[in-house]
Amino acid sequence: MKNKYLSPILGAVFALLAALSNGTVGVLSRSAFNEGLDHTAVAFWRCGIALSLLSIVILLRPAGLARVGSEFTGSWKIAVCSALGIFTLYHFETRAFAYAPIPLVAILVFAGGLGAIALDILILKERVTTRKAFAMTMVFLGGSFLIAGDGLVIGSIAGVILALIAGLGYASFIFAWKFFKLRSSLENFWWFLAYGFVMLAVPYAWSGAQVPSVNALPSLLSLGVIPSFCGFYCTILALQRIEAYKTQVIESSEPFFSALFAAVFFGEWLTSSGMSAALAIIVGALITSMPERRAVSMQVHPIGEEE
Repeated sequence: MKNKYLSPILGAVFALLAALSNGTVGVLSRSAFNEGLDHTAVAFWRCGIALSLLSIVILLRPAGLARVGSEFTGSWKIAVCSALGIFTLYHFETRAFAYAPIPLVAILVFAGGLGAIALDILILKERVTTRKAFAMTMVFLGGSFLIAGDGLVIGSIAGVILALIAGLGYASFIFAWKFFKLRSSLENFWWFLAYGFVMLAVPYAWSGAQVPSVNALPSLLSLGVIPSFCGFYCTILALQRIEAYKTQVIESSEPFFSALFAAVFFGEWLTSSGMSAALAIIVGALITSMPERRAVSMQVHPIGEEE
């Protein structure tokens, strides 16, 4: 019984840690751009570094390679999640940073996931209360005003579209991982990164396979460790403990961290209307993440407990 109370809290903590980790993507990507890398190189190398780090961790575990090999059967489901959560997110989000300010991209990436939240409710049958509906309405209106305001004023249409595609991919990955009932194991996480690495290699090779300079390595290493490794693994751990839509909404706090880092390192700010829209999105996330009295009794068992 104690685990039933603790699990939702841990899920919310992991989702928040994922948002904090992912909030560093903008400033680290922009730093890599400043060292001469294009978006395909940044996306490819950040995934490759994360995969290398995870490979070292697995090799240090007893029978690590055997465990990875045993998960290959049926890994097509992980490949689907990787196409959404790695390729779509990395490729389009990284490119969007070249067309729009970091805070705008970060918020639009989340706003693009509203369709996937609807799938969570319609297909996964996750319960919707009046409070949840109100919170999602705030997120929707905030995203709409942001697109109509800052999206047209300080960012190009291309940046808006790219960010929305990235957000839809990431949110659909959250839905798909829960829908397929995938385990939150290091082995599955390895296949998730490996499939994404192969997919990202295609546009990287097509663009000329740019080799990073020594000055770009700190940014790439940070991208590989913080958002690519820690951020995604925290998301997967959150999905094991709380609903998919709640994970997505809690992680909408990512724009706050992105805006904070962008303001500190690059002096980029949203307009006053953009900040109001961002505030509506964040408030919606906070309302949704607050515990409910009946949430524990209605909570589905974590994936790990079903085995």
